[in-house]
Amino acid sequence: MKLIVIGSGNWGTVLTKLFSKKNTVHLWTIDEAEAQFIREKRESPLLSNFKISDSTIVEAKFASPIDPEDIVVVAIPSRKMEELILEFKTHGYHKFIFVNASKGVEHSTLRTTYETVSSHLPEVKFANLSGPTIARELAEGLPAKAILASDDVSLLLQLRDILDNDLLKYEFSRDVVGNELAAAMKGLIAIAVGISDGLGFKTNVFGLIITYGLWEFETVMKFLNVPTQTVYGIAGMGDLITTCISENSRNRTFGKYLAQGFTLEEALKKVGMEVEGVSMAKTIRKLAQFNLSIPLVSCITRIIFDGVEDIRKELLDTLNSIS
Repeated sequence: MKLIVIGSGNWGTVLTKLFSKKNTVHLWTIDEAEAQFIREKRESPLLSNFKISDSTIVEAKFASPIDPEDIVVVAIPSRKMEELILEFKTHGYHKFIFVNASKGVEHSTLRTTYETVSSHLPEVKFANLSGPTIARELAEGLPAKAILASDDVSLLLQLRDILDNDLLKYEFSRDVVGNELAAAMKGLIAIAVGISDGLGFKTNVFGLIITYGLWEFETVMKFLNVPTQTVYGIAGMGDLITTCISENSRNRTFGKYLAQGFTLEEALKKVGMEVEGVSMAKTIRKLAQFNLSIPLVSCITRIIFDGVEDIRKELLDTLNSIS
């Protein structure tokens, strides 16, 4: 069995180091140039001073074959997921263990990674890894807990043993799609906290946003048939709160830049990494036709996309209108 991690960003690099404590890990990069950089530096281009184990094999993706018993952990931006899945098919890999460590959905259809993998690679065994897991905290040696979700109980037991490490521990769930949807949705609320931070507000307003945001998070999740247990689990509410309060959250950072006067494009460029909440905001706008009661989320989508002139007034008026 090989353990392969695809994605050399913050999350993929951190997972590689955690999993390499008990396994020989292959870290797959986007191309050979990036692989060569990491082999020489033993660190990610994005996460400096975080060293990768000398035992880790760093190579361009698909440099080694994938066997049916191999575990492939995918930690790439969700917008690139279907492209990668089609690459598996092109290389003739139809049967292996796929662990999705990315947070996001296909935003025009709300199709999750599990649903996309199942449609293209029906023989693949699938599990989803999500939860309140800020990569930089784990990189600093701080503990976290995540959800491993799969409809295959034996796979969960197998992954628990193989992916075991001293920092990242796991709960189990069989609600694969619900955990994926919850992980994609929570970024919007963190953007709202970031906007309030950028406006100079502090914990009084943060508390309001997280409370009202959680109500609306639950409203959308129920509409999408996500069970209450998932909504209030660590991959739902737990991840939402963590993303809101962490200053390392890219969604929160993006919101802060918006409040400071940067345009959508400028704020995304300053963050420099994928901001999943922005993509999700486009999808949530489409749900407005179903008359869901989500005034805070609707306010955030207006601030992101409509060039609101007085962001402070827009946010405060919305918060004060909710009861």
